[in-house]
Amino acid sequence: MAPQTTWNSLLEEWAKRNWLDVSEVAEALLEWLSKDGFPPKTMGSRDLGADWHRTAAFAMCNFALARANDVLDGPDQIPSQVPFTLTCATCNNEGPDTYAEAIDEGWTRIAYFPAGVSENFLGECLVCRERDEQA
Repeated sequence: MAPQTTWNSLLEEWAKRNWLDVSEVAEALLEWLSKDGFPPKTMGSRDLGADWHRTAAFAMCNFALARANDVLDGPDQIPSQVPFTLTCATCNNEGPDTYAEAIDEGWTRIAYFPAGVSENFLGECLVCRERDEQA
């Protein structure tokens, strides 16, 4: 196990929203840490001590694993623990308050987007979808 490489991979897979890979990498790092393996540096080049890095890595791996599993287990990969706030990825139009309403209104490609500033989900609204189909 190369914990730093694994940690970096966890961050990369999270950013790419590859939830199965997030789950697998988080599990691997948690197993390593539970066997008293040395922790990765979690804060870039800052050396805050092994206790800090172990605690931060353990907490973030548990969070990432739980969230990835929630996405993977959720209907249509919609995590149950995340408030539903939807924005169109193309026109920035705000969507309805629930996933069911969004589907009823013709939204497609709805996906969990944890890096959003004001939204948790991105999708394609009916107006943009119809425009794309006509193009």
